[in-house]
Amino acid sequence: MPEGNPARPEGKEGKQMLERMNQSHRPLRDFGFAFIDWKDNMDILDVGCGGGATIQEMLHLSPGSRICGLDYAEESLAVAAETNRAWMDKRVFLQLGDVGDLPYEAASFDLVTAVETIYFWPSIQQAFAQAARVLRHGGSLLVLCEGSDPIHNSWPAQEGMTIYSPQQIEALMRGAGLCAVQIHRGEAETVCVIGKKR
Repeated sequence: MPEGNPARPEGKEGKQMLERMNQSHRPLRDFGFAFIDWKDNMDILDVGCGGGATIQEMLHLSPGSRICGLDYAEESLAVAAETNRAWMDKRVFLQLGDVGDLPYEAASFDLVTAVETIYFWPSIQQAFAQAARVLRHGGSLLVLCEGSDPIHNSWPAQEGMTIYSPQQIEALMRGAGLCAVQIHRGEAETVCVIGKKR
């Protein structure tokens, strides 16, 4: 877990942290993205898009895709825009917003991704319900976490941060109406959980 405030990066230190996370989360993204059936021209939403490296990688995994990135931290959106400057307002569209009230129409996306972000969602059930709402039938919600053991972990305690087990994430997905949930475990506490929209 990086130093600073990963929930809401601000200022120069926040920018530096976002740039570090763009690099340090690469192994996590490589691990989780291997379980997605990538196709051309997908409509994708990256919730809690941070510094934009997840978006940058998905642009190549899904040629012709349209990728929306949402974050509630203005510094995150600024770094994400710089990371993806060649594709801004062409294939990449960033928006300030709240995961508990996604500003998108129902059934708008083939894939919703949440990389190292669910720890900070204040209303987790509502957030999962919103992610399910904006998915098309047959679409997937992918959650990637480096921390997945709520009891035995070495992360420093931070107010407003909750670590969820894979079983808790699965229950949240099923509670939001998703099915065919898959749990993939990586090194240490790394976990990828994927649910499908009926």
